[in-house]
Order: sequence, then structure tokens, then C-alpha cells
Amino acid sequence: MGLFDAQARSVLAFLADKRARKELIELAPRAGWPEAPSLVLEEDTALELGHPLQGSLAFIVWTSDPGIVGDGIDLVGPDVDAISQARAPLAQIVMVSGEFGEEYECYRELKDAVYGVKLTGVMARAMPSRQSFWYRVSREARARGFSLAHLGAALLQKLKAVKFVRSARIVFVTSGKPDLEALTAPARETGRIAGALNKMYEEMNYDCAECEYSDVCAEAIELKKIRERMVKRSAT
Repeated sequence: MGLFDAQARSVLAFLADKRARKELIELAPRAGWPEAPSLVLEEDTALELGHPLQGSLAFIVWTSDPGIVGDGIDLVGPDVDAISQARAPLAQIVMVSGEFGEEYECYRELKDAVYGVKLTGVMARAMPSRQSFWYRVSREARARGFSLAHLGAALLQKLKAVKFVRSARIVFVTSGKPDLEALTAPARETGRIAGALNKMYEEMNYDCAECEYSDVCAEAIELKKIRERMVKRSAT
């Protein structure tokens, strides 16, 4: 079983339920939106996605199972042009399949790919400690037809350029807080696994008795294997 397989399956179960309810839209990627870092002031903002007051959730999961994740963009809720309010909730979930040899380095590369997406007229603020993304879409970008299909296409392009990635799926949820809450458990579990992984590699501390992630490692077999591998390396 892979490091994030359980969480990937939870997200897929959520999507299957939404598809059965006819609440899921498969967006066709729309490439070609110009890329550049943007500063979008409040007075120039048409829409804020993932504003802290509305709810925001963002996380990355991967699996080595080629049958779990296929390329695509899924949307639960309205797209940018159909959101009437100035602020809306957002979940952004990145699902990747591939081969993940050095898990820590792979996770860093995937994060760099996601955080590296900068689109003209769209200001992104990532808050990793809160597992959230907050986007400001300018009035001009919205008037020109900016869509989550553009953002999804840009994310897919960055992710597919990573050498160990076979396929990637981007999931956007704008439907409301109840759906974000339904994804809170896999998000939290993913964050704890990533935290344990970071601690092992960045602090080189393998003392489980003193670690705040000991409960995570006790449940995640893959983390145990990673720890054992690193202990052996440190002893040579």
C-alpha cells in the first residue's frame, strides 16, 4: 500500500458520490492562459476563491497504482463565471500517479510544481501550514473568461513535467463548506503524513517515543518502512 493510497481512495469515493448525484463536472483543460506573477489589489478583485472566512482546503496525494488516477480536471460546484458572490469556498486537491522512489524529494517536487503556477490576473496565496490556497481573480481576468479549466490546465502542465509523474488529476470544489468538511479527514491525514515525512528528513530524528507523529507512523506502514530505511542509512 502506498503512502497516500487511503487518502486518495477517500477522495475518489467523494468524487464517485458526486458523480452519481450528477454534481460533478469534468472540465476540458483550457491551456494558453498567460503566465506571470500578479498582484491583484482588493479594489481590482472580482472574486476571491478560498478566502479564509469562506473556507479553503488544499492537499496533494499520490499513488503508485496506475488504475486509480487518470489525467483530468474535476469540478464540484460552480465555475468562476457562475459564482455571483464576491467570495467563495475552495478545495483544491492534486492527485498524482507515478513512481515515488525518494518520498521526501518527490513530495517537495510536487509542491514546487503546484506552487509554481502563476497566472496573469490571478493572485495565489499558499498557506501550507493551513493546507489552503487563496486566489484573487481580477476583474479583467474574469471579463476575459478566466476559468478553473485554465488553472487546472496550468497545474496539469507543471505536474506532467515532473519526471516521475505518469498522470495527474486536479479536483476543485466550490460548492460550499459541507463538501469541504467532507474532505477534511483525508486532508488532515495527508498533512500529518507529510509532517512526519518532513520531520524524519529535515530533523533526522528517529526517536518515535518523543515524536508528535508517533500515532501516524503507527498506522502508516509505509512511514515505518521509510524510517527503517533511513535508520539503516544513518548506521552505515
